[in-house]
Amino acid sequence: MTTISHLEADAESEKFLSQFTNMHYGGQKTSELYSDWSDEYEKNFLNMTSGYEHPERIADIAASVLPDKTCRILDVCAGTGLGGAALKKRGFDNIDALDGSAGMLEKARQKGIYSCIFQEVIGTGPLTKVEKGAYDAIVTSGSFVPGHLGPGQLRVLAGTLKPNGLFCMAMREAYLETDYLRDLQPEMERMQQEGIWKIERCDRMDNYHNGLSGRVFICRRL
Repeated sequence: MTTISHLEADAESEKFLSQFTNMHYGGQKTSELYSDWSDEYEKNFLNMTSGYEHPERIADIAASVLPDKTCRILDVCAGTGLGGAALKKRGFDNIDALDGSAGMLEKARQKGIYSCIFQEVIGTGPLTKVEKGAYDAIVTSGSFVPGHLGPGQLRVLAGTLKPNGLFCMAMREAYLETDYLRDLQPEMERMQQEGIWKIERCDRMDNYHNGLSGRVFICRRL
């Protein structure tokens, strides 16, 4: 793997993410772009100036609220498996991966972390490859991004959780002000009002990604 500077990594990662905001990609197109970028993904993100910390930080949060290390976890938008690796380091050993990108999932498969790997684009309809009501927790970070997951996918993901299962998600705080994700928190609150889940945490996180603040959401399936 070629070494690149921190500044080059910063520029490349932001350039990649900006195309989704600017071009309004989504679904299959997003998955294809990630497959094309899979060989460079970890090189760019892991070499950023501040490091690529949010997989580690959401894993810490998950470990603080999931005492049973044998619980069944779905790593949503698993990518190359950085989040799964962080969970594995904290003792979790029953982790499945879900992502739309074949190229990214091949990198994840090589890590030997996951019990099952599902390639499927998450839309607004039921998932066809992931069992409904099967998971004790969803853990995901960097997935609720313009052109990626949005408010329309929350109910789909909630459907994969067992009763009392936890949805643990971290994202950039600034994305909540974008047109794509402006309705994310209101949709979470509607789901709470409808008795789908209870919002247990909505915390601000400093230095979530490359010096930018983030937001952590934890919701419990009812």
